[in-house]
Amino acid sequence: MDLMFARPRQTVKDWEVELQQTLEVCDRHLSLYQLTLERGTALFNAVAQKLTTVPDGDTAAEMYCVAVQMLESHGYLRYEVSNFAKPGAESLHNLWCWHGGQYIGVGPGAHGRFAPRAAESARREARIQTLEPIPWMREVERCGHATRKITPLSDLDVLEEMLVTGLRTRTGISNQTWCRLTGGTGLLEMFTAEEVVERIVASDLLHIDSSCMRATTKGLTVVDSIVVELISMLQCYWQNRYTDAETLDAKS
Repeated sequence: MDLMFARPRQTVKDWEVELQQTLEVCDRHLSLYQLTLERGTALFNAVAQKLTTVPDGDTAAEMYCVAVQMLESHGYLRYEVSNFAKPGAESLHNLWCWHGGQYIGVGPGAHGRFAPRAAESARREARIQTLEPIPWMREVERCGHATRKITPLSDLDVLEEMLVTGLRTRTGISNQTWCRLTGGTGLLEMFTAEEVVERIVASDLLHIDSSCMRATTKGLTVVDSIVVELISMLQCYWQNRYTDAETLDAKS
């Protein structure tokens, strides 16, 4: 089941009751998503005009923490920030995507991340399909597909996506996967010399060793802010790496 929280006029108590009712009928997998107000929608306009209200950030955070505590007390494992499962009921497809695997998106609005050629050196692409169902079907009938946009991904793009998705999982990013994507540079080599990482680790938000880098139980709740810091460091490392390489080429 999928549940959305921080809805209009919803209280923490309302949310607790809803979760309890859900646990009475669902015993394997739950996904929890905080409502996002999208500009241009009727709800966005209603909130802007004060015709209705949604819970503020602190209340939404409390709702999330309440859900984590309640679900864990009922035997659910938070294996990704928004996903909870009984042991053995985790989504294998989602885990594959979150851990950097290639995947093809088919259907209105679907996203894909894959190298369209079999060669090891083939560049991975981000592909987005036409959003609306009826135009999607017409394009498939006319062209054989409904891919609206193709964007080649650089090595840095792939690594940034790995940080965004991998750190949202309980197991984090394996050093083996990271080395494969970087061409041999490990997580410890890239991140542990940075004072920012030392501060995050000291705050018990992040764990990093020779096998993996993952957010702690405490860190998963604020993982988006951790990822922002790590992406900034990755970009600086990548820029310096190529600057150094260009300098060596110039000298030779």
